[in-house]
Formats: sequence, C-alpha cells, structure tokens
Amino acid sequence: MTMGSGRRWWQSSQRLGCFGAVLFRLASTTNNSATAFGLHRIVRGYFTHSVTRDSAGQRRHRIFSQPSTSTAAGDEGLLQSDEESHEVNDADYEAPIEVLNGTAENFIVTKLYHVPIEGFRESSHEDDDVLSLSTVFSPDDIMRLRLESLNVTLPAALMLLDPDRYPTQSRARKVIRQRSICICRNRGNQSNTSATLEFDELGKVITRIHRGDAIGYQRRAGSDYYAVQGAPYRPPPFEVPVAYEDDHVAVVNKPAGVVMYRTLETEGGRGGGHGRDTLLSALPYVLRPSNFHDDIDDDGGGGGARNSTILRRPQPVHRLDRPVSGLVVVAKTKSAIVHLSKQFEFRKARKTYVAIVNGRPRKSTANENEASSSGWNTIDYDLDGKSAITEWRAVREVKSLHGRDGRLTLVELRPKTGRYHQLRRHMAWVCNSPLVGDTTYDEGDDSALRLRKRGLFLCSNEIELEHPHYNTQSGRKEWIAMGGREIRLGDALLWENEARGMVMIRARTELPAKFESFLRHEDARADKFLA
Repeated sequence: MTMGSGRRWWQSSQRLGCFGAVLFRLASTTNNSATAFGLHRIVRGYFTHSVTRDSAGQRRHRIFSQPSTSTAAGDEGLLQSDEESHEVNDADYEAPIEVLNGTAENFIVTKLYHVPIEGFRESSHEDDDVLSLSTVFSPDDIMRLRLESLNVTLPAALMLLDPDRYPTQSRARKVIRQRSICICRNRGNQSNTSATLEFDELGKVITRIHRGDAIGYQRRAGSDYYAVQGAPYRPPPFEVPVAYEDDHVAVVNKPAGVVMYRTLETEGGRGGGHGRDTLLSALPYVLRPSNFHDDIDDDGGGGGARNSTILRRPQPVHRLDRPVSGLVVVAKTKSAIVHLSKQFEFRKARKTYVAIVNGRPRKSTANENEASSSGWNTIDYDLDGKSAITEWRAVREVKSLHGRDGRLTLVELRPKTGRYHQLRRHMAWVCNSPLVGDTTYDEGDDSALRLRKRGLFLCSNEIELEHPHYNTQSGRKEWIAMGGREIRLGDALLWENEARGMVMIRARTELPAKFESFLRHEDARADKFLA
C-alpha cells in the first residue's frame, strides 16, 4: 500500500468507522471498475455528506457516520411535524439570500445551485474529496450520456452539485418530472449573480447543462418566508379562517372533519392516510410570516437574527379531534411555543365550547344551589382514575321528535381539566345527555341513531390566554407604545387584565351554520307533527 493510499485509509477510518473504511479500501484497490463504482455508491448511500467550500469556491464533500446538524427543541413544537417525511428533506434547505421568482406565477426558488464557470472535474485528485464525473458515474454511463466537463445532462448536474438530495439518476429525474427544477442560462460565460438571475426555462430530463448556468429548485409560494424554509406548498382544499394573528401567535378556526396532523405509520408499514390535507399543512399557506427580531437577553441589549427565533413553520400548541370545529392556538416563534405550551399544561388557558346534547341535561344535586344563582353547573367526576372537572350551563332548549324526552339542548361547556373526551363522557355519563352525533358515547339507541346524520355538534368557539410576548420585558415596552389599553382586531380582543397584570388575548368565533339550522329544523318538525 502506497503512502498516499495509506493516508487515505487512515482518513477514511476516522470519518466512516471500520465498516465504511473497509468499503473505501476495497473500492480504492480493486481492479474491476464496475465493482469500485458500486462500492463507492454504497459508501455514499450509507453515510451523510457535509457540503463545504474551499478557498477557491469549490464544493467539498465530507462524509460523516452521524448527521452533523441538530434540530432545536423549540422547532419541533408540542406536536411532531408530519412533513418531516416529505420527499425533500426540508431541514437541510439552504435558502437563497434573495427571493427569486420561478418559471410560473406564484412559484419561487428555494434552493439555488451554480454550475462552476470552469465546468465539472472529469477526475478527482488523490488527496481531496471533490466529486467528479469519474467518481459519480461509471465509464459506460459517461459514454452513454455523453458527459463532458462543460456539457452534462440536468440529472447528472444535480447529482454532482447535491449528491445528498439526488443520490441517483432516478431520484433526480423524478424531481425534474415534477416540474420543480428551473434553469437560468449563462449567456455571457460569466458567473451569474442573484441580481441577474432570471429563471425562464423549465428543466427536462434531456436538458443539457453548461458551465456558469444556474439551477433552481422551485416551490409554490403562499408566503415567501415559509416557502423559503421548505414548507410544502399547495392551497388547502378547505378554508381556515384566522381569528387573530400577530408576529408571535395566531388563532385559527379549524373546520369540522379536518385532522390536526397526519397519523403515524401503521404496523403494516403504510403511512397515515390524510396526506397533506391537515391543519398543520395548511397553516403556512394561511398565515403570514413573522417579522419578529429577537433581543438576545430580552433586555434590549442586542438584536438577534430573525431566523434564530422564528419557527420554520407555524405549530399548533394543542389539538382538537377530527369531528370538532373551532379555535386552535398556533405559535409562530420558539419562545411563543414554550410559553403557550406551559399555559395549556398548567390549565391557564380558558376554553369555552358549545354543543347540542340529546335531551335535557341532568343537574348534579350536590351543586344545585350554586347552579341556581350563577347558571353554571359543575361536574366533578374522575375519568381514568384522574380528576376531571367540567362547568356547563343550558343556553337554549328546543322540541325534537327524536330527542330524549322530546328535547334537544344547546349548552356551553368549560373544561377545567383536559382528560380524554372529557366533555363527551361527562355529558353522556353524568348528565345522561350525550352530544348529538357522538357515535362513541351516545349508546346507539333509536334516538341517537336518528340524530347522527349531521355529524358531531361540538365547537370550541371562545378561548382566552396570556399573550406570549407582550408580558415579557421587551414586549411590555411594545405594548405601552401601542397604547397599553384595549385593542380589538376582528373577532379578537387584546387587553390588559389589571387584576392579574397580564396582557390577554380573547378570541371568539361564530358557531357553524349547521347548529342553528339543525335546531330550527328539529323545532319546526316537532311543531308540525305534534300540533
């Protein structure tokens, strides 16, 4: 073994460990070019590349047995993001300095590659790791595809410029056929700059790439920041009204029938069946990007970078079941998601639900005197061995042909704890009035079956919580500069609770139209047939 090969053997053992080093040595010493090519592919497929640039601006690829980056805990949020399984690994995106337009309207370039002005290397030197035509492609492929230093196919260029994202020609061709690759030609044989880039050519599998060209990966843009960060973009097939939004937090209205996030992989190996038709996937499309610039020590002692605190995509801090509609709180910064999550964990956030129940709810005799004075009844009934408390009051009662005792009741509910299906179980088991449309706890009798046609009647229509930013030291200054009193924004109210000394958010939404139409329909039918 020569001195050069011995040095490379020691370097490979340091980078790859014993297994990777053995493969590297076999690939370097074998006389069969096809075998060497296959072993190099195995090494590249099993280990992670780290892309850097040398003093001459050339991309250098170093291989590590473990990923060299870590994800901040705040970016994960309370709910695990289901988009991490997206075909393109969003966590590795390198955003261009400027937002560049793609080849079609509402598309922007989120990943940019520059083809070297001197072209690609045909072979690598012994002492470096720069990818070249001979290390990536077999001699047969080079001849068949007519690959040259200054003239390669688009799939080949992608494999040379970003082998982590495009490890094979099949992968590169698939992305190209999805109309995600665009090209800016270098017409003057000079390096393109971001100020002169104009992507006017859509890439095809047969497209040839020349020196100095720029290649872009484009995505649909709803809001530029979230798109640049790699959020998957497609207009959601449902509307998500925004009840309140600022640079730190948003409150959105989830429609009934929409899941919060994609289900986990099943035992059979198949992923969740909701695709991207989830609330989590729709949030980057309906919310505007945050313009918040964090102060390093929260004392005005310096301006932090924008990307250091803003979440790569908005994250809900609590959840609603699929058949439930209503307000969901969403964090837009890392500090907000921590603050808001603690409020829900320690039951500081106050939520109000409205439901239609089957029959006239039975009141608890232990709290009968309290209910007569305040209108609110308290249910203190343990669930799954844990304390569970719910407050409720009747708002409206109508006649019904199919309701228990010929009645349906519109009720307001305030959960004081957060047990599994707490509201539904308390109303069914304690008050003997299950929610209309509740297929799990309505006992399945004749009355319940006749009332299931319109779905579950449960809506989270009001929420009150502390603002995650205006109660901090720097946020207080902003709140005072805004007037420090009361600000009404659409269906939301931003105000200061003097008793608690906290800036609060109160958001409210109208009930879905099906609530009023169902009550009127049942009341009218009862009047018609019982008269």
